[in-house]
Amino acid sequence: MGVRVREDVTARMPDEEELAALDIPSGEPVLRLTRVTFDRDDRPIQLDLMTMPARLQRLRYEIRIG
Repeated sequence: MGVRVREDVTARMPDEEELAALDIPSGEPVLRLTRVTFDRDDRPIQLDLMTMPARLQRLRYEIRIG
C-alpha cells in the first residue's frame, strides 16, 4: 500500500509521436508529470508517467502539514 507520493512536473516541446498521439499542433508545449508512489518502508512501488498539452491543464496540489 502506498503511503507517500513524489511528483515532478516539467515543461518541454513534444516529439513527433506525442504530437500525433495528443493531436496537438507543432509548437505547442506539453507538461510531463512523473509520479512515484512509495510504501511504508520508503520503497518505490509504482511509477506513473503522464504527458499532456500544457494549455489544457491545471495542476492543483493540496498538502497536509503536521
